[in-house]
Amino acid sequence: MIAEGHYARKQICCQNQIIAWSHASRFQTMQKMLAKYASNYQNFLDYGCGDATFINMVSHLFTDIVGTDISESQINDCRQRLSQEEKIKFCLTNQINRSEYTSYFDVAVCMEVLEHCLTAQRDKVIMDLQRVVKKDGLIIISVPIEIGPSLFIKEITRTVAAWLRQGDYDKSLEPYSTTEMLKMIFANKSSSIQRPVYGNDSPYHGHKGFNWRSLRHDLSQQLEIEQTFFSPLGWLGGLVSSQVFLICRNR
Repeated sequence: MIAEGHYARKQICCQNQIIAWSHASRFQTMQKMLAKYASNYQNFLDYGCGDATFINMVSHLFTDIVGTDISESQINDCRQRLSQEEKIKFCLTNQINRSEYTSYFDVAVCMEVLEHCLTAQRDKVIMDLQRVVKKDGLIIISVPIEIGPSLFIKEITRTVAAWLRQGDYDKSLEPYSTTEMLKMIFANKSSSIQRPVYGNDSPYHGHKGFNWRSLRHDLSQQLEIEQTFFSPLGWLGGLVSSQVFLICRNR
């Protein structure tokens, strides 16, 4: 079931073993986090659920599950593939505004979303999460690490995957100039480079120029950030990790 989704096919089941390990590790890390809280929490939201790969992994932990995404075709595909799962529902992101979802969820995760958002989109996502999660609930945000040594390692891995036509990296590489690469390898929370914008009807960013430290600083003005985790090799403090996890609560 997990392998049927397009994200799972591209990333977790990728022929490039480094890419497959990295993406599987981040989902497993999030799964372990949620398992710690599942006995106290019942209602779960995956904001930006994609192909519902992660929902499949944690559906046994919760009694009421909602996945939301901006893409109608994506939501329709999830509904079709998981039609037998009565406790799992899917809706478009703008439908999460319905009154029945106000302060409804015990825990919400937002994975692989905010790095793609323009500023106005990102602010809307955060406001959505603040509105639908209970006052004592959890908001767990996960984004990729695209600065420091991790960036250099990722760019080598992506380039090799593109050469070998693994996943669709041959179509999605975002080249860095030497100046841009050095600036992001030695980035602090204030470091930035110009980020390309793609799409006409629904503009979005790729990964290039995303600075998780800057995001964490901005989020700290809106949410209470309790803990920060990294995956994989989290014991190195994110030095060569691919993903960072921010465990937050409403203020």
